[in-house]
Amino acid sequence: MKIIRRPRPHTFTQGTALTIGNFDGVHSGHAELFRRVVAVARAQGLVPTVVTFHPHPKEFFSSSFKLNRISTLRDRMIEMKRCGIEQVCILPFDKAMAALSPQEFVQEILLNRLNAKQVWVGDDFRFGAKRAGDFALLKQLGDAQGFVVNDLAEVQSNGTRVSSSNIREALKAGNVPQAVQMLGHPLVYSGHIIHGKKLGRTLGFPTMNLKITGRASALTGILAVWVHGLEDKPLPAVASMGVRPTVEESDQILLETFIPDWQGNAYGKLLRIEVLAHIRPEQHFDSLDTMVTQMHQDTAKAMALLAANQPQISNTGC
Repeated sequence: MKIIRRPRPHTFTQGTALTIGNFDGVHSGHAELFRRVVAVARAQGLVPTVVTFHPHPKEFFSSSFKLNRISTLRDRMIEMKRCGIEQVCILPFDKAMAALSPQEFVQEILLNRLNAKQVWVGDDFRFGAKRAGDFALLKQLGDAQGFVVNDLAEVQSNGTRVSSSNIREALKAGNVPQAVQMLGHPLVYSGHIIHGKKLGRTLGFPTMNLKITGRASALTGILAVWVHGLEDKPLPAVASMGVRPTVEESDQILLETFIPDWQGNAYGKLLRIEVLAHIRPEQHFDSLDTMVTQMHQDTAKAMALLAANQPQISNTGC
């Protein structure tokens, strides 16, 4: 899959079938949207494309706003690829982008840069300076400029609207199964293992550290997880997602994973951490001894949960 940052005018000689959005988590509603984009693209000889922005527009307009992200860009693109998306265009959301009128956005971005022939957005889609453009205007401009604008009805799971906002709420409450049901796939964080301060080694809990990009995470706390990528089979583990309030509270989100009884070198390896369950919230401890006692209890609970369940990651498509 191609990743294009800052596409220049007339980059795409072949037309695109595209959808625009943040697509955090790539849930079952997104998957249905991608399937439709891919189907029309293949039927009409177009390139199935996702268009997203960096940073998130809300983060651009407010330095204090922190989007509680469901997944990393890497994991979003993995799910997009599984659905048949062939290229992702990451547009910089800056002053120039924010100043474009709806008409300028269509001409400069959709037509000149992306060569859009088929466009999918939700009924609540807004675009252009001061969010002046809506679905009706986009459809009107599409009719005039020669591209087709499509919408997609909402997807529900057990009577609940599937949306990134609802998934964030489920994760904030520690309800991983509900979030996974709406996602339509396991909750996974992937990345290369980095060096940390190695405090865990001195406490008897050597961890593998994975830096989570973004300013905030929808899911924090102690987790029961499966680790993929170290051996032929997934390994049961306990993990902590957050800012390490007892030893080093900061703005950097880390996923620290401990695999009991595993000996090896994971530094630099690309791992996938599959979350089974939330055990408890992240908390501050008055002493390291108190924290270690709780870590033993967390590990025992995680191992019991994992022993009663199987990993769900598969290589099947969207």
